[in-house]
Amino acid sequence: MDPQHFISSGIIELYIAGMASEEEIRELEAAMAQYPAVAAEVEAYRRNMEEYIRLQGRVPGEDIKTRLFTQINNESNLQEGEPVPDQDLRQPNVVPMQETKSLSWKWLAAAAAVLLLGSLILNYVFFNRYKEFKEYKDKYQSLLVSQNSILSKSNLYKTRLEQMQESMEIIQDPKVLKVPMPGTKAFPEALATVFWNPQSQEVYLKVNKLPEPAADKQYQLWAIVDGKPVDMGVFEMGDTASLLQKMKVTGKAQMFAVTLEKKGGALQPTMEQMYVAGKIPG
Repeated sequence: MDPQHFISSGIIELYIAGMASEEEIRELEAAMAQYPAVAAEVEAYRRNMEEYIRLQGRVPGEDIKTRLFTQINNESNLQEGEPVPDQDLRQPNVVPMQETKSLSWKWLAAAAAVLLLGSLILNYVFFNRYKEFKEYKDKYQSLLVSQNSILSKSNLYKTRLEQMQESMEIIQDPKVLKVPMPGTKAFPEALATVFWNPQSQEVYLKVNKLPEPAADKQYQLWAIVDGKPVDMGVFEMGDTASLLQKMKVTGKAQMFAVTLEKKGGALQPTMEQMYVAGKIPG
């Protein structure tokens, strides 16, 4: 552990107050031997504690001591039945009630101050330990969030890998026809590809190059069957465009085309917004 841990953890306060456990004492004394900063902090705290006790403490005067012993002797003589000297009976040598109360209150105040100091030390120690616990809890929560994020990304990559494997199986299937759809005159740089299985009638679309549409627009695939356009469904762009997207099925077609329509699709294609089109080979 670094020296700052011992300086800020409250172990030094417990050590000086005599409330540290044996394990904490061993750790602190080892740290004092290893780190001069820790030893200096212990010594400084010790001096501060001694100075506080010196300022709060008060040694009774010699006259008070004499009076107390005289009173104790007089009480002992009375209990044993011995006569008390006349001088003592006439003028008892006892501490006046007012002075006794004053001394008692001063000693109680000093004791209360020591208890208050001990309470402050304990509060400081437990507060620091609470802060350490909260820091560890925050770090744990942060690690948990990171772990969940990594797990979520891992699941996403796993799903994407499964989709890519499925796409490869579809493309490599000998029964599947590949229908390239180059860009039209209005959009020469556009490009898309249809993969059609005439036996299962399944149709898959691969976007090679299409510009991202406006928020209220969406691309729509069409199959030209007996000279008439048949809706094959709208499809997504963004990250999904890099994968094969399953479209509606068709049993026969002579060509495929993609137009840009309002979001959700249209009943008939907008010919001015036809981006790509391609005939089925053979």
